[in-house]
Amino acid sequence: MTKNASTLFDRFIAAFKPSRIRQFGKLHYSPNFKQSRTFVLAWDSKLALTDKKHIAQYIEYLKNEGKQVVRIVYFDVKTKDDTPLVPEVNTFHIGRWDFDRSGYPKGAELKNILRQDIDFFISLDLVGEPHFIGMATISKAACKVAYLEQNTLQIFDVLLKQNEKQGMKQYLCDLKEYLNKLG
Repeated sequence: MTKNASTLFDRFIAAFKPSRIRQFGKLHYSPNFKQSRTFVLAWDSKLALTDKKHIAQYIEYLKNEGKQVVRIVYFDVKTKDDTPLVPEVNTFHIGRWDFDRSGYPKGAELKNILRQDIDFFISLDLVGEPHFIGMATISKAACKVAYLEQNTLQIFDVLLKQNEKQGMKQYLCDLKEYLNKLG
């Protein structure tokens, strides 16, 4: 893909998203981490094994704090039958079949998860995939958290800045520190 095509796509998404955001209601209260109960964490299945271990540790931390955690794992496959793993309790496996061409969720199950009244939607995507931005756009979460990307300033409430040398472990440490400051 040429740089021009990427820029054109980014401009299209940036112009299109505000109109789509208005279609979905967002809860109107400020989240408090200590009083929050429901968290949705979304990540790509292609992450390195060490990153998945750090995510599992973060989920354990949330559960020890008394939080309910829903996991959404994205697989880059065309059909649900191509998904290599069987979902666990409170874990949903999604793929390209759940999204339209612009990256917005179209699968009924995924939409139902995201439209529930949840306290935090946390994107663990460090590369800026449009599927995670699309999920955040329709989520009714009181607070949406992600890695800092310029084209996501209107969508997320909390954006954590990372430098290229930092990975998932540092991102989750920063996330834990920042969210604890919210309450």
